[in-house]
Amino acid sequence: MSSLEFSVVRLDEDWHVHSTFSDGADTLAANIASATERGLCRLGCVDHVRRDTTYVPDYVAAVVAARASSPVALSIGIEAKLLDRSGALDLPADCDGVDLVYVADHQFPGADGPVSPRVVRESIAAGERDPSTVIGELVQATVAAMDSHAARHRLVLAHLFSIVPKLGLREDDVPDGALSAIAACAARTGTIVEVSERWRCPSARMIRACVSAGVPVVASTDSHRATDIARYDYVRAASEAA
Repeated sequence: MSSLEFSVVRLDEDWHVHSTFSDGADTLAANIASATERGLCRLGCVDHVRRDTTYVPDYVAAVVAARASSPVALSIGIEAKLLDRSGALDLPADCDGVDLVYVADHQFPGADGPVSPRVVRESIAAGERDPSTVIGELVQATVAAMDSHAARHRLVLAHLFSIVPKLGLREDDVPDGALSAIAACAARTGTIVEVSERWRCPSARMIRACVSAGVPVVASTDSHRATDIARYDYVRAASEAA
């Protein structure tokens, strides 16, 4: 099995695990040992980046070296914040050797740059912003990111819609048409969608839309500790519901 093959949602894989290269508590070696102990067939090594990040070459080299002795298939991923409505990502210039770029909605993608979800939530509560418009802008930015970056990088939508509760909204507020638009774009661009244990998203509705469109859907914990790797409750339940 190559490092980028996938199947339907499998619980013997974890596509999103952080290490000490960014904000994880454990080293790559400790993560691999935990994944091996749990009998996984795949581990997605993922660490946070920004435009000024310089560690990527060392990180890539470390994962490549670990592949030589790892009984678990390893992929090399970096997680970048979605910046604005045009789909810009907070990516460094040097991404050589990276297998997957994870698109993350840590901030709300505004017209001119990222906006704190608290600010957007307060504007909705004050009646200054319409919830449906906010959802539409988030979906627009997500689709734009896929269209803008898929030619250069294989993408994963990380914890899709995790920002929605931070905006004071629910994933149920995302209309079916928006889910279909994301799924159609993911299918067109070869983007993978993860189901996140940590963030408990996306919902079974989004999983069904992805499966219907032929989009690969994978399991992740977004673990920051080796002991949490592949420990699934939400992922199992959402996958079964879908």
